[in-house]
Amino acid sequence: MAWQDTLYDASFRGVPFEYFGVDDSQDKTLATHQAPYANDADIHDMGNNPKNISMTAIIDGGDYEQALENLLTALDAKGLGELVHPVFGAITAICTSYRVKHDSEIVDGCTVEMQFVQAKPKRTIQHFMPEPMPAADQMADSVILATSAEELTVYQEQLIAIGSDAAAKQARTIPETVRSKLREVRTTLGTNLVRVDDLLSPPVWLGSIVNDVDGIVKMLPLDYDPMSNWRRLFNRIKAIGAVFDDSDVPPLRRTGQVLPAAMISRGVITILQGEQKKPMLTPDDLIAINDEARLQIQDAIDQVRADNNVQNDQNLPVINTDVTPIIRDLKRAAAQLQTLTDATINSRPPLIKYTVTVPCTWRLLAHLLYGDYTRANELARLNRGLVDASVIEAGTQVARYAR
Repeated sequence: MAWQDTLYDASFRGVPFEYFGVDDSQDKTLATHQAPYANDADIHDMGNNPKNISMTAIIDGGDYEQALENLLTALDAKGLGELVHPVFGAITAICTSYRVKHDSEIVDGCTVEMQFVQAKPKRTIQHFMPEPMPAADQMADSVILATSAEELTVYQEQLIAIGSDAAAKQARTIPETVRSKLREVRTTLGTNLVRVDDLLSPPVWLGSIVNDVDGIVKMLPLDYDPMSNWRRLFNRIKAIGAVFDDSDVPPLRRTGQVLPAAMISRGVITILQGEQKKPMLTPDDLIAINDEARLQIQDAIDQVRADNNVQNDQNLPVINTDVTPIIRDLKRAAAQLQTLTDATINSRPPLIKYTVTVPCTWRLLAHLLYGDYTRANELARLNRGLVDASVIEAGTQVARYAR
């Protein structure tokens, strides 16, 4: 009665088959210590060996050749597969051998005797889903530049509408200044001097500069100390400073004041996007990167507030002196970076400290802590800078994920 209610349909790698015999065997690994001429021994139980499963499948019917071919293809496939055991359900196993037997007792059919060894299922680290990245036009860098770029665009349109000699002269100086300053910025960044055709459109030439940062971050080598690469990039961006600070055009000057903050914000977002796909940095590294961006944003806020230069020429458009929208956008960007950084850190298991009890290597320690030696690189990354990683001495405190 129980078999009728609880037996599973047998299959291997999704290929079903009928069966008429299942034989499960299990033995132990024993360490035997016996003195010479002694009639007894000390026996230590070292755990169980992998379970052996023998099954006999029967394949018959008019299309049994195709059914046999499907089963043999599954048995011949390399690596582990899912075996649905009639009694114990789905398990991870590998086929060690099989034998196909044809005889006269089964017309249009055959039997397949199969031997499996149950394997340990692959361990996976449970992660929480990180905060989804915002759309491109809602990312921190776009938020920072939105108001200042719009202000500069409106100012240029007003100059063209006025049509006076002073307005025309001012309108000509803006693209000339942008062209020369873009050359300086790209020289400082070390990127190619890509030609920007539309210098009259602030969103276009600002986007080209910010995209340079995105390309640099994606090409940075992730070597032994990737944080040194991020710091070098951030230092280059900060060296740009308020690129239009010597301009007598207030909207252009404000754009230059917030540009470094937007560039560093784009770099941080690119780093976080990479971390969500393949972790390379520790939580402390991510916090340090986020702090760098927030400091740059605070510097931009201070510069915008301190800029009291007002254009007094009555022949030119009156400039709005209310910098509240620009500062509001800078604060929104800082909050967004903090949220994304926290979400990326929290998508991983919590970090805890572990004290090494015996001298070992990362591979041995990963096997001890997780039962998975392949996580040795993860431990090495979390403990970057250890004096001698080839032999980790007893008493050393290392950082590890809780699971």
